Order: sequence, then structure tokens, then C-alpha cells
Amino acid sequence: MPDLTNTIHTYLTTAPTSYFLQQEVQMVEQWQGRDNLLWRVECQGQAAVLKLFLDAGQVRSRRQHAGQQLFAPLGIAPRPLWVDRYPIGLARQVLIYEWMPGDALDPANRAQMAAFARSVAQVHNGDVGDVGRFSPNPVNLAYLWRVLGGSVAPTQRWLHERGASELLEYFTSLIVQAGALVEAALPLWANTPPTPVHGDLKLENCIDSFGTAVLLDWELFGLGDPALEVATFLYWSQSEWDSVAQADWVATYLENFEQPGLAQRIAVYERILPLQALCSLFDGLRQQTAADAALLTESLPFLEATLEATLYQAAAALQVEVTNGRESVEALFIAPVGT
Repeated sequence: MPDLTNTIHTYLTTAPTSYFLQQEVQMVEQWQGRDNLLWRVECQGQAAVLKLFLDAGQVRSRRQHAGQQLFAPLGIAPRPLWVDRYPIGLARQVLIYEWMPGDALDPANRAQMAAFARSVAQVHNGDVGDVGRFSPNPVNLAYLWRVLGGSVAPTQRWLHERGASELLEYFTSLIVQAGALVEAALPLWANTPPTPVHGDLKLENCIDSFGTAVLLDWELFGLGDPALEVATFLYWSQSEWDSVAQADWVATYLENFEQPGLAQRIAVYERILPLQALCSLFDGLRQQTAADAALLTESLPFLEATLEATLYQAAAALQVEVTNGRESVEALFIAPVGT
């Protein structure tokens, strides 16, 4: 994207809001994130990253700036230089922050992972009064369960219409069991106020910088449920490290952050999140149209395997017996999608 890179360079050297106004700026490298574009630049010995937001930039840039501003003094976030919501010559918001050298985390490196757990604990120990907004993520178990509840009835109707009676039976049993778990566990959240949360905790959003775990991509920063943040991180990174390493990580985290019933709350979420993943898969399938049938046919073996594995995982977490998951999943795809 040479043209856009030239436009970014012009902004950095000519915009009145730029810290690098009328100075020599070198464009070092450029890469693409999920919803943004980033450039590493250098100016008078200052290495920085310019992040151009492509989606919901007004909100995301403010969140990221606030998170980094709060935790950069602790050394666990890059120091923000400036944020520009109306950058001259650019159609989207930009955030510029110090570039920090570092390496990707290795889940097999116990020292790196322990440092990561301590950095997460520092975020959750942050001063609530310094955070001005909630993270987009659910703030407690009741909120998460309400979100999941919105897809239950439509999914049940869809499974019935598809003639997937056995899969419908399994899904209904999972919902009943999860509902009982939620009802029994809700008192654990009675006296647990929200804390600062990173919002998008992933191994890829952290680097090891000279022994310190530095968190990146604070776009979903705000107040939230630390137990949900930890459980979500553990769930989505489970393929990258074993259960023993995960348990060690949680132990280090709990040594550095205390909150009533925190370990139990994490465990409850760990039982609910596989069901949430299953609901997300069903939601995606329900929204497919006849025009997507060819694409689904091409990826059908992978899709069936993923759905089956998620079904069994949710069943194991909620102690629901599933005896023939493969056949029940295959029955879902007998009729054309969209009928």
C-alpha cells in the first residue's frame, strides 16, 4: 500500500497534531491487524507505531489510548504518544504509541508465561476509578447467560426445521444443565465489582520485552469481569499449551490478584464457554443463505468435525451424555442449508 504509506508519512510530518511535525520520519515497516493497519516509524531516535483504525475507530482508539495510558507507567503497555480522532488527510482515527522491542510468547516457556500471568493480574488490580467505560465483554455471569439466551430458541426452532431431532435433544439438555449451573453459581457474583480488563486477552496480544510481559491491542479495554477474561483466554488458547501449564498459569495469576470466589468463578465460566462456542457455530450456520451452499459444501468435512468436537466438549463440561455425536451432526447437513 505505497500510496497509503505516503499519506501516513505526510500526516506524520505535516499535521499540527503530530509530535513529529516538520521532522524527518522514516517508514520502517507496515503490517495489517484484524481491524487496523499499522506502521512502525522512526523519528530522531524515537521508534513508534501508528495504528490506523478501520472499524469503530472512534471508540476503539479511545479505549486503547486509555488502557495504554493507565498501564504504561507499570511497564506492561506501550506508552501512548497521541491519539487523533480527526487526522488531517486521513479518513480514520489514528493512535501513535512507542514501539517496544520484544518476542512472541512461547507457551512452553514457564518464565514468560508466569510474567504474563503477573501482568494480567496487574491490570485486574488497577484502580476502577481511573477507567471511564465498560469493556464490550459481558460484565458478569448473568449478563453472559442473557446473551446466550438470545440464540437458544431460534437455534432450537432451526434444528427442528432441519429434522436434526437428536442434535436438538442434545442441545436442549446442554441448555437445561447450563441453566441449572448458572442459577446455582450466581451468588458467587453477588459481591464482586468489575475491575479493569484488557478485553482481548490472547497470547498473540502479548510480547516478552526483556523479561516483562507487555500487553498489546487494548481496543476492548474497560471495566469487566476478570474471571471471564481469564476463562476466555484459557479456553481459546487451550490448543497451544497443556492443562498442567494452564493450571500453573492460573496459580500464578491467583497469587497476584485476589477477589472473592475468583477461582470458582473462573471454573464456572470454563464450563459455560464451550456451550457459548457451540451456540456461535449454530448462529453462523443459521444465518447462511442458499448462495453460501457451495462454500459450505467445500468445507463440509471440516465444519462437521468442528461442530462434533465442540458438541462433545460442551457435553463434557456440562456432564451431558452424548453417545453418537457424529451421526447427529451429519443429520444436520442432509437438507440444503437455507431451506
